[in-house]
Amino acid sequence: MEWVGEPSDENELISRLPENVIHNILMLLPIKDAARTALSSSTWRRHWRSIPQLVFDDGFAPIEPNDKLIPNIYKSLLACDGPVTKFVLAVPGLNPCHEIDHIIVHLSGCGVLQHFTLVLSSKDSHSWYRLPSSLFAALRLNYLKLKRCLFVVPPWFVGFGQLKKLRLMKVNVPSDFFENFLPKCPLLTSMLIASCTGLEKLELDAPRLKLFNFEGELQKLCFKRTPRLSVLRLSVYGGLWNPDLAALLASLRVLERFAVASESLEVLGKAGHVSTRLPSPHCRLKRLHIYLNVITSLGERILVFLISSAPNLHKLVIQVACMVRRRNQLADNLATSIGTLLEAALRRGPCLQHLRVFAIEDGLGAPLELELVRIILATAPNLLRIEIKPSSLLCSRKVFEFMKEVMRYKRISKEAQVLYDYSEENHSHLCSCCL
Repeated sequence: MEWVGEPSDENELISRLPENVIHNILMLLPIKDAARTALSSSTWRRHWRSIPQLVFDDGFAPIEPNDKLIPNIYKSLLACDGPVTKFVLAVPGLNPCHEIDHIIVHLSGCGVLQHFTLVLSSKDSHSWYRLPSSLFAALRLNYLKLKRCLFVVPPWFVGFGQLKKLRLMKVNVPSDFFENFLPKCPLLTSMLIASCTGLEKLELDAPRLKLFNFEGELQKLCFKRTPRLSVLRLSVYGGLWNPDLAALLASLRVLERFAVASESLEVLGKAGHVSTRLPSPHCRLKRLHIYLNVITSLGERILVFLISSAPNLHKLVIQVACMVRRRNQLADNLATSIGTLLEAALRRGPCLQHLRVFAIEDGLGAPLELELVRIILATAPNLLRIEIKPSSLLCSRKVFEFMKEVMRYKRISKEAQVLYDYSEENHSHLCSCCL
């Protein structure tokens, strides 16, 4: 957005819009373009300096090196006349530096900051930026996202009483983070914890939490009080010693969506006996996404356990890792074993009766994938469609062999369709399964 010479009638018309409308227009523009409007006139310079949101992210391509970029951003911040309620600093390749302290101190001192994002990069995997304690004085925060930071909570911290969304990625947090920090965020509804260090146990006490996404190593996992948790994504590894999988699911009675890696399930399953299904069915669970990156005899039972414990399942997504896709005797035995277990579970009680959609992501036509498709087509009376997205590594010949095999299977649902998300230009002509 740039004017040359005298403003036109159209530009004058835009300039007469209410200030809040102009702010909305500027906030929709990349920040570089929004800043250029200040060159057109003193009126637009005033609008730019009073903009309440500053976003420096992927759309911001700085030409300055890191040591000049942050001071220039700080100067822009000081030039703002109005309160800044949203500030995002997520420039690609941005390394930790102490000049960021000045930005955070200024923002938190204004007392109106609601949204704060700081995404840093570092070649040193053990290097973190230590957050200044002033950030914990920004009591109006409702959104906080941090990456590559050292999260040290000062003793005087009273809490983020309005925080609703928390995103921590590769952040070093204190071991008592879940015990002492989260209780001071009573309105938290959404949380992501990914590849963070310092955590030993996760005892989640968050009465308003609805979405929880966790990836990392833990010694203990416990959902103490999460009565509203409806969406859970879990990737746990390490020496976990928590209650078994059945106890975990039984404590999450309102869970509607569950995404989990089989490696995490095996870690959970080793803590206790995995039965064929829950003592009482998990009636609210509607969507289940399982990434099968590790398959053992325990993993087979867990997969069947989850499917058979959710009688009202509407959507099931399976993604099979390369390590269990290979066409060999082990893969054939695995498919047969899971097929036998699942068919036995279907005979014991209602299962897959409400399934509408079954999806395979990154499919390579492995025996396990084909066996699941065969069983679901034959046993899901309300199935609407099977969505198969072949892997980009799969050659066209193997795709058509996969499709031809699936088309042979009988269908109990008259409305069931098999859909392929296949684009030949996005698939190689040679792949490992052809060699």
